[in-house]
Amino acid sequence: MAKKLITFLLAITLIAGSSVSIYATDETTINDKEITIIAANNQDVDAASMENGASPGGDAVINPGADTDDDAAPVEKETKAAETKKAKSSAASKKEAKYKRGLAAYIRHVNPSVGKTKSLNMAGYFISKGKKYNLPPEILMAVAQNESTFYTNVCNPYGYKGLMQTSDSLARQYGYKPSSLYKAQVSIEVGARYLSSMKKQFKSYSKALSAYAYGPGAVKAGRYSTGIANRVLKYRDNIEKYLKRNNYV
Repeated sequence: MAKKLITFLLAITLIAGSSVSIYATDETTINDKEITIIAANNQDVDAASMENGASPGGDAVINPGADTDDDAAPVEKETKAAETKKAKSSAASKKEAKYKRGLAAYIRHVNPSVGKTKSLNMAGYFISKGKKYNLPPEILMAVAQNESTFYTNVCNPYGYKGLMQTSDSLARQYGYKPSSLYKAQVSIEVGARYLSSMKKQFKSYSKALSAYAYGPGAVKAGRYSTGIANRVLKYRDNIEKYLKRNNYV
């Protein structure tokens, strides 16, 4: 009897142990599956977060290159535009300086007694007054060549003074003292302003230059010759040819 009891107890013990082992195995298996699924889900979430600029841990990550590229593009474009503008301005300045040297060289070519500095100053005035009154500098220089051969201190028997040979009354009309006509800058200013008004009135250079020489009344009345105008226009052509021949333009 005791032996049967012991055998029964051993059987119960074995059965209980087997049940615990089975339950533990099933629970472990379930837990492992859950862990695997959770880990996989976490990996998917991390991947999606990283694509959206977030860190794997869930914190947002700022991409320094995103906004920087957008901001840098306009700045780079503005910089290039400024550099291009500067290059064009520099090229234009060099071109005008070369042109000015050419005009000065022509003045000395016609009148060797005019020094280099004085000729450059004259050339600068012809350019600036030409721009101011919408006249080619070559036309103004041609007038000066015809009137004074680029001498600034001349006065003819009729009282016309300076480089452009204008009258005292015209100087006063434009707000200058007659004595200031011996200054190249003033003489070119007065002459350019007067020629510009004649050009607006008569349209053609032939009539405008004739009016400069004989007066607008004579041109209106038809009592004038085109000889002076033709000579001035020939001087203009000579200046242009000189500049091209010597590579100043």
